[in-house]
Amino acid sequence: MTTRRNFIRTLGALPPALTLGTGWASSDPSRQALVIGNSSYLDAPLANPVNDARAVAGLLGQAGFTVASHLDARRTDMMAAIERFTAEVRKSDTKLVMFYFAGHGAQLDWRNYLLPVDAKAESADQLRQSCIDLNYLIGEFGKSKGKTFIIMLDACRNNPFGSSYRPEQKGLSQFDAPVGSLLAYATSPGNVASDGSGQNGLYTENLLRELSVRGTKIEDALKRVRLNVRLASNGAQIPWETTSLENDVFIFDGGKSKLSEAEQEKLIEEDMAEWGRIKSSGKIDDYAGYLRKFPNGRFAEIVQARLARLLVEVEKSRPQASAAPANADNRPTIKLGPGLPVPVFMEPTLNPYSAGRYPLGRNFTVGDIYKLRQSDTLTGVEARMLTAQVTKVDRGADRVEMDNGAIVTDLMGNAVKFGPVEYDAPIQNYPAELQIGKKWPSVGRVTIKGKTSDFNFDYQITRRETITVPAGTFDTFVIEARGWNRTYGSSLSHTLWVVPGLNVAVKREYIARNNRGNYVTTDRFELVELSQGSVDASCAAPLGGTAQRNLVIKSNCAS
Repeated sequence: MTTRRNFIRTLGALPPALTLGTGWASSDPSRQALVIGNSSYLDAPLANPVNDARAVAGLLGQAGFTVASHLDARRTDMMAAIERFTAEVRKSDTKLVMFYFAGHGAQLDWRNYLLPVDAKAESADQLRQSCIDLNYLIGEFGKSKGKTFIIMLDACRNNPFGSSYRPEQKGLSQFDAPVGSLLAYATSPGNVASDGSGQNGLYTENLLRELSVRGTKIEDALKRVRLNVRLASNGAQIPWETTSLENDVFIFDGGKSKLSEAEQEKLIEEDMAEWGRIKSSGKIDDYAGYLRKFPNGRFAEIVQARLARLLVEVEKSRPQASAAPANADNRPTIKLGPGLPVPVFMEPTLNPYSAGRYPLGRNFTVGDIYKLRQSDTLTGVEARMLTAQVTKVDRGADRVEMDNGAIVTDLMGNAVKFGPVEYDAPIQNYPAELQIGKKWPSVGRVTIKGKTSDFNFDYQITRRETITVPAGTFDTFVIEARGWNRTYGSSLSHTLWVVPGLNVAVKREYIARNNRGNYVTTDRFELVELSQGSVDASCAAPLGGTAQRNLVIKSNCAS
């Protein structure tokens, strides 16, 4: 079993750059940071936030940020610091803005509040009056255009007001990042974070380590932080991020320039070689090692899903005090088709600040049947009807076969074979979780009738959209990808409309143009009928009504 102590020991000591005794780099006026750490609370003091803030301020100072740091700040001090800081970042020469807070946080009516050390609350109204509304800070940032904002909160400790008042919901609420920004939280929405047993909180301890690595994109660093914290806490704490960054951001750029074509090819080959080494593994350490080396790798979403399944099995093997999980056989069959009611697949949310975060939630079973209509995206002319039936599911091998092997995918539905089209590895079309702003790459080698070519895509979840196809009307996440066939010089476009818990995209469009700009492929696939034996129940929550309408997938339970 991976314990926090053993796991942290394997990571080694923090680098010397993180100590306050080292000199800071000369300040760059384009980089501004505000760091606040509150420990000395009246009702529920914390051990590490002041230490965390000092260490983060030191790290950012070494990275050239102009840092304003405040420790054990009262409400008047926090508000004054925020007002001065937001006025400073409006200056035209400011480009990158960082805000870090460690201490207590709370949520109320979908809004997040940061607690000063003199915060007192015996009611919801007192909470609003004595704490700092994070929306205020985000709103002030929004008044400055053409800048990049990073907000990091290690602020989900439990029971912030002692016995005087307890908010109805734990932790912080989900908030989707505005354009040009990234929000990083120490743990997932509605959960609480560890204050740590050492000099730093568990989240910040790993944050310091990963952000100090030269030449690392901040999004890659945060993915490593999430992995490390999850493993160190045995799944009790899983950090999360929401991003709408439009450019790569580096805390230490290390003089890093854009990779040459040869360097990109070398990195792809290294990625594929590492995947080849671990793809048949059943070991947590192998998949964790891949994600540390390639946090945004061409197989990272697939590896993350496999790792999650392994960790769930570890959790199941432990003694449970709670009731046994519901029997999968008791879950209703999903039947979709013209004239049939469409179940609710995503838990409705009243949160006005987020479109939600959901697991992909796929669970193939033998006997599942899918019927799709293929047509031309340019003319709308129907080409044919396609029907496929699941004939084999091998969870150990991460393999799903349809029509006795004519079609092969992994357990996420990523294609391995489609008739005469074969891939050397599952194509990372789908992410492990669905959240607007999420990005990931995909690369592969495809063989069609003996001819092999290499391609790559960059995927992003761009929006939620309600669409109508022959099978009905669905609330979907839209995944958009742009890519390139490196062998033939073709430009590629791939768009998918995905519903959590459904094993196929309800709509998919694939367009390819050759190096002269002429259309080569213009395919559209739409769901007509479906009979699916079950949904992934790990995040299922029943709704009232008939069995056909209680297949909802809960928001914010992705991992």
